[in-house]
Parts: sequence; C-alpha cells; structure tokens
Amino acid sequence: METTTQSATIITTPDKISTTHDKHYLSSISALKKEIKARGLYKKDTKIVLLHLCLHLIFTTAGIVLFIVSPNLWVTLAATVFLLVGLLGVGTHTHNSAHYASTNSKRLDDFLAYFGNVVIMGFSINYWQYKHNIVHHKNPNIVGLDNDFDFAPIFSVIKSEKENTPGLHGFYYRYLQGIIFPIAIGFLAFDIQRQGFEYLIGKMRNDRTNIRYWLDLGCHFLHVLLWIGLPSVWFDISDVLLFYLLRNMLLSYALFFTLGASHLVPEAVFATNDQSSADFFLKQTATTINIRTNWYGRFLMSGLDYQIDHHLFVGVCYTKLPELSKLVKEYCDVNGYAHTTLGMLPAWISVISVFYNPKPVINDLELSRPEPKV
Repeated sequence: METTTQSATIITTPDKISTTHDKHYLSSISALKKEIKARGLYKKDTKIVLLHLCLHLIFTTAGIVLFIVSPNLWVTLAATVFLLVGLLGVGTHTHNSAHYASTNSKRLDDFLAYFGNVVIMGFSINYWQYKHNIVHHKNPNIVGLDNDFDFAPIFSVIKSEKENTPGLHGFYYRYLQGIIFPIAIGFLAFDIQRQGFEYLIGKMRNDRTNIRYWLDLGCHFLHVLLWIGLPSVWFDISDVLLFYLLRNMLLSYALFFTLGASHLVPEAVFATNDQSSADFFLKQTATTINIRTNWYGRFLMSGLDYQIDHHLFVGVCYTKLPELSKLVKEYCDVNGYAHTTLGMLPAWISVISVFYNPKPVINDLELSRPEPKV
C-alpha cells in the first residue's frame, strides 16, 4: 500500500466566523444543522417520492413488455433502454429508503427497501444496510475498512498494490487486469447477489429469530418467482434465463458507473485506516464528490449525484438535496473543506481510468484540505 507523506498544513476552523453577509450557519456544524432544520430540509416529500418510484416501475414494465412483443431490432433496443433506466431508477430510489430518507414512515421505508432492493433488484437489504449504511458511510475510501473499492484479488485500484505485488499476481495487475476488467464488470450484479445471500444465510445460522432476515429470505424467493418462475410458465426456461442474464449484465454496468463515479475518481482520495478517526466532515468531503447532471439525470440518480451532501446528512430526502448542497458548499468553502463536483462524462471516464492508473493512498486527510474562501 502506498502512502503519501508530507507536512500537513492544518487549518483550524474557528467556532465563530465573521462573514460579510453575517451568515450565522457558516460558523459551526451545529449552526449549519439548525439552519437546515429551519429551512425544512429534513421534511420528506412522500407523495413525490412515491410518484417517482411508480415512474421507475413503469419504465421497467414497459421495457419487459416491449422486449416480449418486439417486432424488430430497434424496438428491442428501445426495450433494453427502458428496462435499464427503470431498474437503475428503482435501485437508486431504494438506496434512499434503505437510509430511511424517503418517507415520514419508517415502516413504509422498510417496505420500499425490501420491495425495491430484494424483490425487484435481487440484493439482500440486510447485507446492503450493513455494507453501505454502516461500513461505507462511516469510513468512505478508508483502506482496510471500506470494501466498496476493495476488488482484490481480481482487480486493484491502489497504485502501490498494482506496482509492488510480486510474481504472477503482480504481472496480472500490471498487464492483464485492464483487458479483463471491462468484461468482468458485467457480472457485478451477480457478485452483489452472491455476497448478499452468503451474508444473509450466515446471519440466519446464528440468529433464526430475527424477522428481518426471514423477510429478506422471503423476498428473495419472490424475486426468483417474479423474474424466473412465473415467466417460465409462458416462455422457454432457457429464454427466461438468458433474459435474466442480460438484465443483470446491463444492470451491472449501470450500477458500476452510478455508484463508482462519486468515490473511485482521483478527486476522491484514498486514505490509510488510521484516518478513520479524522474529523467527520473532512473524512466525508475528501473522499466523495458530486456529479453534475441534468433534470433527468437527477430523477434517475435519486440523489446519488449529491453524494457529499447525502454522506453528511443521510436523513435528508433526495428531493431536498439540491437545496441542501448549496448550504453545504457554502460551509465547506468558508471552513476549508473540499466540495468537488464533476460532470457525468468526465466522472465516468475517470472511473474507467482508475483501473489502468490506480490512485495513491494518503496518510493524512488534512493534506486534501483546500484553502478556505473567507
């Protein structure tokens, strides 16, 4: 593992900052939280959120129907696009429900999370909430703690690991992973399903009374019934399985670019595991970026384009993130925190390039601080 050692210039953030506009919420994190609450940004837009989910499901259903009745190649391609954007929309939407950030009801959020994440996507919700909500959000891009970017031994996105791994494994990292990676990404969804199911079964072996595990398992059976069992009544099983393979491979690429864009790019640093104890705001802003997109991109990503602001305030509904982001950026600019935004295409290119030019690991997140804009 490579570490970058330099003398860090530590910026001390005062409790009170005098600004020309007397914006009191820039003086401290507690003041910022009070401003966010005063503006009503913690309130959920339940009706809008449910409408968005319905639209994602309509796209998904339309894609399936068009695929079945397709008279020619062009309709099949349109069906594929509809299916892909629909499934991706359900997945990003469910991400918020899994954080209890979609509606005012925890039970309704739970229902949406189990329905979207397990029944539709086929991913264990209990595994996702552990892997993402607990592990990743607590220590994003921290080596040895956040396994979202730990692709070893198949791939490496850490510079020193690629350069210093000996023998055939090192040869593979340096000369072969760039060839295999574009194909292997197509099986990401299957790997998430595998990891989730293994996690769930392991948990149930130790605790057979937890109703959440049984609900998760039951939703897995519903997923298989919905996507394979019922279609097999009307269509040949080989065609059904081939369609499911296509579905998962398309979803794999979509998830890779959507989820990876905010953390794998060079602007989102990797840090050594001792940085787990770093300032919370610094840890989140240094390792995460936002994505600039248009109105449809915002609808499709359901807040994943505002990852910095989501990481800092996970309970805020994605419909409120654009307004929240303006406040957070102001606070970051004045107090010496990064708040980086990249266009979607540059971010996607960077996500690909990191498998060819891996990132270094820094041992002091203070090195990533920009100068405050007072």
